[in-house]
Amino acid sequence: MAQEKIKFDVPDSPFPFIPPIAELLSWLGGPTGLHTPIYWLHQDLRLNKPDLKTLRKACQEGVTPRIAEMIEANIHQGAREKGFIELLEEAVPTEPVVKATNGTKWLRAARGLLEGANRHQPTKLELPRTFAFLEQRSVAEGQMMLAFHRANNTNVSQVERLARIQTAFCETCRHHTLLAPQEIQIYSNVVVDANRSGQSKSLELVADALKLTFSLRTDFYHQLLASFMADMLPLRETLQLSADLDDALVVHGAMGQLTPKLKQGKLVTPTYQLYELWRGSFSAPNERPLSYRAMALHLPRPEGSRTRVNENACLQDILDAADETRRRQLKEWRSGTVPQADHLTKFLESLTGEVYGAFLPFIITRAATAWTQWIEYERVHLDSLVKKVPALDDYINFEWILAKFSQYPEYWQHAMAQAAKGQPEP
Repeated sequence: MAQEKIKFDVPDSPFPFIPPIAELLSWLGGPTGLHTPIYWLHQDLRLNKPDLKTLRKACQEGVTPRIAEMIEANIHQGAREKGFIELLEEAVPTEPVVKATNGTKWLRAARGLLEGANRHQPTKLELPRTFAFLEQRSVAEGQMMLAFHRANNTNVSQVERLARIQTAFCETCRHHTLLAPQEIQIYSNVVVDANRSGQSKSLELVADALKLTFSLRTDFYHQLLASFMADMLPLRETLQLSADLDDALVVHGAMGQLTPKLKQGKLVTPTYQLYELWRGSFSAPNERPLSYRAMALHLPRPEGSRTRVNENACLQDILDAADETRRRQLKEWRSGTVPQADHLTKFLESLTGEVYGAFLPFIITRAATAWTQWIEYERVHLDSLVKKVPALDDYINFEWILAKFSQYPEYWQHAMAQAAKGQPEP
């Protein structure tokens, strides 16, 4: 008899009503699997067993109860030594997780991030609108998936089964997304088709499936970001924002001016626009915008191994090479390279100085970097599909993706309308 296996993680769902959190983590340069932070913890504790391969297996395939007990004991040891027992308990679901859903992982991760951030903040940060959105979206996702499961496991005709699936999808999107009614109807046909076997797919249907995936992901991320920025409004005085940044938060939800766009056929990314915003936001009053050369000096001085000098270089040569490395790194950040968290923190603390706070600029930079990573991925992905099937360009193109992405201001206005009504949820 095969021995029971215990798994430390549940598979991500590809259904985009709530995207896998691993997607966002990949855009931010973070670990995309649970095994990685567990491995880091083992390294901090100087534990050699289990090894990385076993930890990956524990999260993806499952391991024997003996190995599982060892991993669990190591995690609790690390939690005690590092003082995050409460955080560990918060991360464990207290209710059953509905199959093929991602909401529980998002809630666990969000609570963990907030708890971790508050350990280093003099004033406890609360995000009522952010968590209201995540909780409502997670419940809606679970209810929709249960409706799908019930429809597929009920002894009814195929017509009735597909009608129930379509109704569940339409009702969920109508109540929990900002998609237009005609979009929801079109995308519901895609969902129905995905649950119908034995039929070939037209190019139009393939394009609609791509649009469904992108639209639902955009709706989730834009609602999440708008909810978070709405939570920042009561903290404006504490955040110590420059006049430009305060205006960006209040009027544009911090991100409305950074949506990607095409200019003379060239993609203008969110990160490019972000650092342009920083030039004006953090220059001295009544002075010209900060140059990138001057801005680069706020980056941490690079280690000697990262500077390009020969062995006979004098001190000035080393300093010049270090400044050139800073300028090169800033250029990489502007192009969308993910900054290391500690480097970004030091850069923004130096850039904002003693006058302004660095917390919101840090969040905006992270969001803009994720946006750039995301839009670049979508461009490359769509290009590869169109190269394989050129006629697909008749049904979906990059301009459509940019137009959908650029709807963030509408989500911000929606968030503000809800706040004006005194409603805690989006």
